[in-house]
Amino acid sequence: MTTRTLWKLTALSLTLSAPSFAADWRNDGNLRRKEVKSTEALEQAREDRGFALGLRAGYSLPLGSAVGSDRGEAPGMRDAYSGAIPLQVDVGYFFNSNVYLGAYFQYAPVFLAEDCGADVSCSANQLRFGVNASYHFRASEKLMPWLGLGIGYELLDTKLSASAGDLETVIGAGARGIEFASVQGGADYRVSDTFSIGPYLSLAAGVYQTATSRLETKNVPILGDISESASESIDDKAVHAWLSGGVRMQFRF
Repeated sequence: MTTRTLWKLTALSLTLSAPSFAADWRNDGNLRRKEVKSTEALEQAREDRGFALGLRAGYSLPLGSAVGSDRGEAPGMRDAYSGAIPLQVDVGYFFNSNVYLGAYFQYAPVFLAEDCGADVSCSANQLRFGVNASYHFRASEKLMPWLGLGIGYELLDTKLSASAGDLETVIGAGARGIEFASVQGGADYRVSDTFSIGPYLSLAAGVYQTATSRLETKNVPILGDISESASESIDDKAVHAWLSGGVRMQFRF
């Protein structure tokens, strides 16, 4: 084999092996870029861990029935209540950028479906509390849609009061029960690293299990003040729900 032939074979082998070297170099670069992106995502998730405080305000509509009936169609929640203004506080913890677990407490003035009358004043309110979890999606650097699920307990109270001279009478009625599912969703717009705001929508379904009543009468001649209260289990249970929508603010720590 001549020297010229040897050089030709060497050049040919280098030409054939060059694409594989180039491919290995490109693949190595892609892997390095993927490793960098994965590291950045992991660091971002770690930075997003921490406690969060949320404040919600909106409007709720009642659905379903408070109690059932064995004589036909039960009276609906809308027959007694027209709506409510829920004011809610959320306190929880972000385990990373996506997963949140926390507790909530809500107070809501409730509007009655009918006026009480000239000589009677009436009001109603609702308390809800429990735990909820949510998963947050990063649609962009600023926008994070989320979905959540909660479970809790609900208390609904209605009060009627009237007076005639020195005699004052207060009649109260209420219902208590488990809120077995609260499906939630919304979108957070991150104004800064510590503050976000956005709309939310929730549907909380539950069953009232206990009915309460009370009677308070003041300044009764001879007897003075009288106060009585009672509670009993609801036999004919029914499913009711509150459909709520509004705005949520969230502060991250």
